Amino acid sequence: MALIPIDQVGQMGIVKDINAWQLPLNVWTDGNNIRAEHGAIEKTPGYKEVMATCPVAPIHIVNLEVGTANYWIIASTAAIHVHNGSTWANITRSSGAYNATAKEGWTSTVLGGVLIMANGLDQPQFWALSSGVPATSTRMADLTNWSSGAGSDHYPFSVRAFRTFLIALNITEAGVAFNKKVKWSTEAAIQTIPTSWDETSATVDAGEYELADTKGKIVDGVALTDTFMIYKEDSTYSMTYVGTPFIFAFRQLSPTIGALAKNCVAEFSDEQGTKHFIFGNGDMYVNDGRQIKPILPHKMRDYVFGDIHGTHYEKSFVVADYANTEIWACYVTSGNSAGQCDKALVYNWVNKTFTERDIPNLGFIGYGTQADPTSTASWNAATSTWTSENKTWSEITSSSFISKEGKTLVMASTTDTKLYRNNTGNTEDGSNMTSFIERTGLSMDAQGQPNHAMVKQVTSVWPKMSASGVTTVNVYVGSQMSTEDSVSWEGPYTFNPNTQSKVPVRVTGKYIGVKFESTGDQTWRLDGYSLDVSNAGIRGSKMN
Repeated sequence: MALIPIDQVGQMGIVKDINAWQLPLNVWTDGNNIRAEHGAIEKTPGYKEVMATCPVAPIHIVNLEVGTANYWIIASTAAIHVHNGSTWANITRSSGAYNATAKEGWTSTVLGGVLIMANGLDQPQFWALSSGVPATSTRMADLTNWSSGAGSDHYPFSVRAFRTFLIALNITEAGVAFNKKVKWSTEAAIQTIPTSWDETSATVDAGEYELADTKGKIVDGVALTDTFMIYKEDSTYSMTYVGTPFIFAFRQLSPTIGALAKNCVAEFSDEQGTKHFIFGNGDMYVNDGRQIKPILPHKMRDYVFGDIHGTHYEKSFVVADYANTEIWACYVTSGNSAGQCDKALVYNWVNKTFTERDIPNLGFIGYGTQADPTSTASWNAATSTWTSENKTWSEITSSSFISKEGKTLVMASTTDTKLYRNNTGNTEDGSNMTSFIERTGLSMDAQGQPNHAMVKQVTSVWPKMSASGVTTVNVYVGSQMSTEDSVSWEGPYTFNPNTQSKVPVRVTGKYIGVKFESTGDQTWRLDGYSLDVSNAGIRGSKMN
């Protein structure tokens, strides 16, 4: 009998595209509602409703901070509302409801403090400033000067800010789709919108260009340092400022790689610089401005793109959680009848791992400032104990818990007509969350070496684990006699890391599996585990 240690269990994340028995020991083969952090696996935090009561079914959400004012703006298919920290206000344009669809969605951008939004079926919208700050009594309006240069019946699929310009992409003009067209405004002064989009005028810097080299339509564009990246369905272009007379120069970066849909690109920075994460058509990529590299092959590509709902793929989106160095690639799963994003593949750009989590049928996620509704006003008001409290010491002042008004993700659930703050509590808005991490296909023998012929007997599991709140977790141990057999699981065995060191089991097989699961209001962290393994001899059976 030998104790086989398996450490650094958060180093590699989850891999589903390679057979389990071919993977290193510290790679996981399945899991949900967990994250890889600091070499460990942790249960993902919960979420809780904020800004109740959401007035419409939101398909988009964006945070706008101007000076000391903080606003959350949501858009449905027909209306736009704003929350100023205490109340909701309807800021839908005075001329009437919008014509947006859940499939096409919205884009939002900020130019000089001015919020601009577009949906591809209406004129772009802007929220005017008054003395440098927007007011909840001010309604959104059709973008001034757009109609004089582009036409009142010209509808951009996406509008993005770049430098002091606005960039309009994929424009429908009088019912005709010019889906390869890029149009840019003249430069705008601070806290104002552009005064012209007239590409025929010699006195302004406005212009247009058609990306006709590839057949696909433009789906979006995002700034990457001093370059604006334009993503089509099937290709990627860079747009660089060169000044008069051309204003911008265009270059094809990739003739084959594009974005899956609108809002499927997010910016992040690592030790090598600023980059784009791209949820593409058939893969996920990282773009550093010079080359685009796939990051899903041999990890999760086959699984994810086999799980995406074919009818609702255009509702996919990505969002960066900068506080946790994570990017969520959100999509509608094939079995989801609600037709809204219910799963996120989570990429940690520091440790380069992929994990998964459930999300509550979302239209979109915003990143911004939102107070934690579970924060405690004072020590006297606190009801938790040191054992159950999951806040860190740095989140506690000498007299009160910090409200955690730092940047975080706020999720817009179209199905629930609610907004949820992530990293809040341990539950799914009051309902217990099931979280698990699983590894199957372990073939090491008592000497710690891969041995597909040897039958192994496991007599105990030694988790290196901590937990708070509900302190018990479930441990399962599985076995297979052949790679073609299904896993036979034993358990659950209840394990309390505060009072126990090991889980006694008795499982025999050529391939071993282990699973750690929680179902309560709790946090937990798994740094590693060991298995008591003994060789039980070589028996004839179908191999691989």
